[in-house]
Amino acid sequence: MKPLRIAVLGAGPIGLEAALYAATLGHEVTVLERGRAGENLTRWGHVTLFSPWRMNHTPLGKRVLESTGVRHWPADESYQSGLELLRSYLLPLSTSPPLRGRILEQHQVLAIGKDHWLKGEKIADASRLDSPFRILARSPTGEKLFRADRILDTTGTYGCPNRLGSGGISAIGETAAQDRISYDLDDPLGRDRERYAGKRTLLVGCGYSAATSLKAMRRLAAEADGTTVLWVTRSTEDRPYPILSDDPLPGRAALVDQANRIASEGADGIQRLPGREVESIRQLEDGSLEVHLSTSNGDERHRVDRILANVGYQPDRTLYAELQVHECYASSGPMKLAAALLSQGSADCLSVGGQGAEALLNPEPGFFILGSKSYGRNSAFLLRAGFEQVRDAFRLIQGSSELDLFASPKATPA
Repeated sequence: MKPLRIAVLGAGPIGLEAALYAATLGHEVTVLERGRAGENLTRWGHVTLFSPWRMNHTPLGKRVLESTGVRHWPADESYQSGLELLRSYLLPLSTSPPLRGRILEQHQVLAIGKDHWLKGEKIADASRLDSPFRILARSPTGEKLFRADRILDTTGTYGCPNRLGSGGISAIGETAAQDRISYDLDDPLGRDRERYAGKRTLLVGCGYSAATSLKAMRRLAAEADGTTVLWVTRSTEDRPYPILSDDPLPGRAALVDQANRIASEGADGIQRLPGREVESIRQLEDGSLEVHLSTSNGDERHRVDRILANVGYQPDRTLYAELQVHECYASSGPMKLAAALLSQGSADCLSVGGQGAEALLNPEPGFFILGSKSYGRNSAFLLRAGFEQVRDAFRLIQGSSELDLFASPKATPA
């Protein structure tokens, strides 16, 4: 087929694999990255991934790097941190010959539209594909316009955190207290130690990120005098984390066990506050925060030095606000994929696959949302599912249901 202009938004793990797939098929691919390739991994890279090495790379990527002289790989069942994955695989991939010169760093996508057509025109009409996409981006030298025949949005969710307040909206005073709130998966034992050592922290959340922070803060409390944590959860369950029988991911099983033990038995320096929600935050003259919590038994006020908000993330949908994207009213992910995930009904991310090519289709032809962003507010995403999505998206683009560069030793364009 005729080479297409393909724009990949985001140079994270899924974006780089998508760009490599497009380049291998001979397309004219451009990657627009708001920061640097793999940059988000530096923000949580101290954390060891639940999934083993064999699930966090593709055969295509490995073959490309082997062709450049890379020969030493982790064992298939070994576990790497985010930074190890970045340094050993993603960064070398981003500078490999197929992707060299194709990744435009410091290019933040602001909006996407179509040449000549508005959002409400030619609704779900295949002829919209005849008009190229317009991509407005902010670069170090000013705003630029790019055109593309197909777009793969792999921008993820990490830069778009949920809010602290009840009902998912900001608590009163949350915006004003931003310099004392972290929505990232911080590193209290390393890079961020000074933020938390000897301080009183309000940890909010009850997902795996909160469990990871809890584990680190427990150790910090044992190492640094005066370190205390108030752990706020909406759940009132004695053991709030579900236990998967014979969990095949040992890191996840161990993390869940420790978090449940802290929740039910307590730990030195950590006090759990179940059944609470954040109502308001007020910054005091000394820089500390007064946090107002609501409970079924009345209101409480606590004074803390800092808030660690591990409350999850959601997709930035403003990028494609002028495209015809059918979104799930609950997860904010694309509707077909959201419905497929909901019908699967599994809480275990290992059992959630790519869901097939048809699940990636939007009313806007030629526009695909891949990676964690495609799951919306659903956090059960694994890189392996994103790789399957890349393969399935290109099956649609190429018009070949059998195309699989991740399985074949050579590119076989349809």
